[in-house]
Amino acid sequence: MLRTCMLSAERGLRAGMLLRKALRPYPPSRGYGSQPIGGYQNESVRPKLFIPGPVEFSPEVLQAAGSGARAHTDSTLIEDFGKSIELLRKVFLSSSAQPFILSGSGVLGWDAVACNLLQKGDRVLQVNSGFFSTRFEDAYKQYGMQVTSVAPKVVGARPLNEEVERELETAKNTSRPYKLISITGVDTSTGVLADLRALCHIARIASPDTLIVVDAVCSAAGEELRMDEWGIDFVLTGSQKAIGVPPGLCVMICSQRALARIPDKSAIPNYFANLRSWLPIMESYEGRKPSYFATPAVNLVGALRVGLEQLLETPGGMEGYFKVHRETKEKIHQKLSSAGLQLLTESSNVSSNLLSCIRYPQGKSAADILPAMKQRGWIIAAGLHPACAGEYFRVGHMGYSVTKRPEWIDKLLDDLRWKTREGKRDERREEREEAKREGKGKQGRERRRGNKEEEIGRSSAGGQADEDEVSR
Repeated sequence: MLRTCMLSAERGLRAGMLLRKALRPYPPSRGYGSQPIGGYQNESVRPKLFIPGPVEFSPEVLQAAGSGARAHTDSTLIEDFGKSIELLRKVFLSSSAQPFILSGSGVLGWDAVACNLLQKGDRVLQVNSGFFSTRFEDAYKQYGMQVTSVAPKVVGARPLNEEVERELETAKNTSRPYKLISITGVDTSTGVLADLRALCHIARIASPDTLIVVDAVCSAAGEELRMDEWGIDFVLTGSQKAIGVPPGLCVMICSQRALARIPDKSAIPNYFANLRSWLPIMESYEGRKPSYFATPAVNLVGALRVGLEQLLETPGGMEGYFKVHRETKEKIHQKLSSAGLQLLTESSNVSSNLLSCIRYPQGKSAADILPAMKQRGWIIAAGLHPACAGEYFRVGHMGYSVTKRPEWIDKLLDDLRWKTREGKRDERREEREEAKREGKGKQGRERRRGNKEEEIGRSSAGGQADEDEVSR
C-alpha cells in the first residue's frame, strides 16, 4: 500500500515537472519581439541598408511579408496573386504582356530566357556593360548558345550603339540573324544605365525578327522602361530592388510575340523554369481560380501586391516614380561632386538613377570607408567588377528610401562627406607638418649660414688687425 502511494506521488511529481517545463516560456530569440534580426537593441539603431539591393522596405510591405501563414489555395492568396499579375502590367507599361511570378532570385530569369526562348546553337547578342552581363552570357553558354558580346573598352562606359547596330545588320545580311538580343538595363557592378530606348529602336529596324530581352534586375520600376511602346519582348527582375519587396521572387513579363515562340513543354530543357508549365497557373490566378504547379512563396506574394500598389500610388504613377528616382540621382551626384568624389561611370548621364558607383578618395580603401559608414548607421557595398573592384564602392538609392525617407539619403551623404573631409583634413595636416619641417630646416640652414658668415667676418677682422700691427 505504502509502495503504491509512493509510486503514485512520484508519478504526480514527474507529471508536474513535465507540465511546468511545457508551460515555461521559450527563451527570447534575437529575431523576435522588439529586437530585430541582427541583434540590434531596437529598430532605430539598426544600420540602414543602402547597397544595390536588397534595400530598405516599407513597414507595410514588411507587415505583409511577416503575416500569418496561408495555404497556397487560400482565397486571399489567390486574390493577392491575381492582383499582382494585373499590377505588373501597369508597372511595365504593357496592356497585353504575360507576367510570371516564380519563387527564386532574378538569376532564375536567365534560365527562363535561355530554356524557353532559345534552343541549343541559337545565336545571342549580349550588350555587355559589366560583370552581370558577363554572367548572363555564361548562362546562355551553359545551354549551348553561341554568344557574341558587345562591350565598351573602358569599365564604366556604355557599349557603343553603332557596334550593336553593325552586329545586327551583318548577321541579318549573312542569313545568320541573332535569335535574341540581350540588354542589361543597369549592370549592378558598374552602375552603367543602358541606352535602352535607342537600343530597342536599333534592334527593331536592323533585325525585326530578333527578340529583345532586358535583364532589369537592377533597373525594373525605377528606370524608364516602356514595354509596349519600345517593343520589348521579355523582362526579368527580382523583387528586392526598386520594386521594394524582400528577396525571393523572380518577376518576369513576356510579350505575346515571345510567348508564341515558346515551344511545347516537352521541348524545354528545364523543369522548374518551364514557362509552359507556369502559364496556366498564372492564367488561373489572374482569373481568381486556385491552381498548382509548385508551392508559391505565399507571404512574399502578399508583400509584392503591397509593394506594387505603393509604387503606383506615387504622385504621377509610374511617371512620378521614374521622376523621383531621376531627381534623387541628380541631387546625389551634385553633392558627390561638391565633396570632390568621382564616379566610376564616365559621366552622370550614363549612370543609373538607382545606384551610384563612387571612386575611393586618394589613399583610401574599403577598409577606411565601409566600416566607418556602418558605425554611423549606413551599410553600403564594396566594388564588384573584377577589373577594378578595389577602386570604388557602391551606394543604392531606390524604393522606400527615395520616396518616403529622403532624409536618410541626406544624412548618409553628410556622413560620407564628413568621411571625405576627414581624409582631406589628414592630407592638409600632413602638408602643414611637412611645411613646418621644411620651415625648421630652412631656419636651421639660415642660422648655420649666419654663424658661418659671422665666423668669416671675425676671421677677416683678425687678419686686418694683424696687417695693421705689421705696418705700424
